[in-house]
Amino acid sequence: MLMDRNESWLSNFSSAAPSFARGGVRLQEVLIGLVLTLIDVATLLGNTIVFLCPVVEKRLRTVTYMFIMSLAMADFLVACLVMPFSIIYEVTGMWLFGKLFCKVWISFDVMFCTASIVTLCFISLDRYCSVVTPYHYSRRICIVMTCTVWVYSSLISFLPVMQGWNEIPGVDFDAGRECIFVTNWVFAIVASALAFFLPFMVMCSMYFFIYRASRLKATRIMSQTLEIHYHPNSKRQNHLQLENKATRTISIIISVFVLCWLPYFVLNVWLAARGADSASTVLLGTFKIITWLGYCNSTINPLLYAFLNRDFQHALKKLLICRRRSQLLQMPAQGSLSRTRQKNQP
Repeated sequence: MLMDRNESWLSNFSSAAPSFARGGVRLQEVLIGLVLTLIDVATLLGNTIVFLCPVVEKRLRTVTYMFIMSLAMADFLVACLVMPFSIIYEVTGMWLFGKLFCKVWISFDVMFCTASIVTLCFISLDRYCSVVTPYHYSRRICIVMTCTVWVYSSLISFLPVMQGWNEIPGVDFDAGRECIFVTNWVFAIVASALAFFLPFMVMCSMYFFIYRASRLKATRIMSQTLEIHYHPNSKRQNHLQLENKATRTISIIISVFVLCWLPYFVLNVWLAARGADSASTVLLGTFKIITWLGYCNSTINPLLYAFLNRDFQHALKKLLICRRRSQLLQMPAQGSLSRTRQKNQP
């Protein structure tokens, strides 16, 4: 993740390393490792289910769900290629995988987290087109938009990291023990703007327009209902309830996104502007927590964007029923196999 550190920061990082790096493992590191591993496993399971549901539910094979699939792919890769190495690094306090893979891992981190954030931005655009405008785009355009997300994310991750555009002259770290994303203030600010603040502004704008359109529609329905001799139509009431539910959903989506990512990028820009010499060991520990708070957005996304969908819930029930049926079918087969073996025995 983006982080501006100088030699002072590096020395603080070394002093804050877990006890494994100093010859042992404390209970604290074990508990931290268990908690982070649970987060990783939950992220893997949640996003894997998102992949499987369109197989059993045709109604999920839509243009809109393609964005959900892209989001699940980004979050799944965070759980596969970013979180495990971060867990090992946090518990041991040592980077065990070499300098080259350190750069690759940092690039993966920036790329997949950026892809997740930008995909959330595109989902807000998709919902804006569905609710506010009559425009409906084709599957081909959706594929182009999805590819754009991944190309955009790779350009602001692998390209600058591998070329060393983020580095500060004269500031380095021990590649045999540490893997730290040392960034200059220009790169930190530009990359933070491209990876978070710009998509965040687009998301807020789109959901504001969706909220305004929903409220206007609800107001019209309410006025029409009151005109009919104060006898509200049940269908209109249901529609009004759906609009209110959509408003609550939008509020939850924005709140979770802000809670997970805003602290990280605000602190990132603040450190870039102030200089990492203002950082302390306490601030370093806070930054680690904030970084994992951003990772947790990949854990929560399936709950917000898929599990709340009725078609997805129907598909999830189908998956559970199929799994239950397969278990029931295996039980008679195993019983007959054991009886056959008993008959064949002398």
